[in-house]
Amino acid sequence: MTDLLARELTATANPLDDSDWLAIRRRARRPRRRLGLLAAAAALALFVVAPGFGLIDLIEGSPAPPAITTYFATENAHRQEFLAHAPAATDAMRIRFSPTIVGGARGVAAIDTADGPIYLWAAPTEDGGQCWLIQAGADPSTGRPYGSGACDDGDSDTPIVSDTGWTLERPSVEIVHARVHDDAIARVEVEVEGAEPLVLPVSSGHALGTLSKDARVVAYVGRDADGNVVAREAVGG
Repeated sequence: MTDLLARELTATANPLDDSDWLAIRRRARRPRRRLGLLAAAAALALFVVAPGFGLIDLIEGSPAPPAITTYFATENAHRQEFLAHAPAATDAMRIRFSPTIVGGARGVAAIDTADGPIYLWAAPTEDGGQCWLIQAGADPSTGRPYGSGACDDGDSDTPIVSDTGWTLERPSVEIVHARVHDDAIARVEVEVEGAEPLVLPVSSGHALGTLSKDARVVAYVGRDADGNVVAREAVGG
């Protein structure tokens, strides 16, 4: 385990034990296209280095620390309050805003940058979807995570849903995230204008990386384990 993970997961008795995570996902999941779950031990052995952009360390299966489970619990309360005031909410909306199984929150990926680490945490929902948080820093006094998150029901017809952004806490990098809905996709190549692609492994339906802030992303390409193109999402057209 890297120093990066050790700092964040010191409360974990055995960060390679993901048996509870697998059981929770089996209970929560409705019949659907299933996102493949990598074994945590294999994931920890996989590192992808993007020169100048930090180290990607897959931590799938590692239980989330208390500050992260508190975040998911708080978001549960906010979503239920929203639904209570939205009696006309559709079934699809209620599924998307289904409560997360807080005890199932796990690490998906971690990146060490010059500005500090970036983490991706995810938790299954009661209706078989998933919520996640991309954490870029934390409140120094309370430990409350800074970052952005979202939820979905896992049934998107779009193989790759991408987003980028930056934060005040990690100002020198652009955070690149792809939500992957086709479990044939083993890695995502982020095509960048005038540069080599950034290659990101897929873990629990996510790919996470960083680029320099002046980089221009052209497309996201999903490839299977043999390198065949499964999907391509052009940016800006």
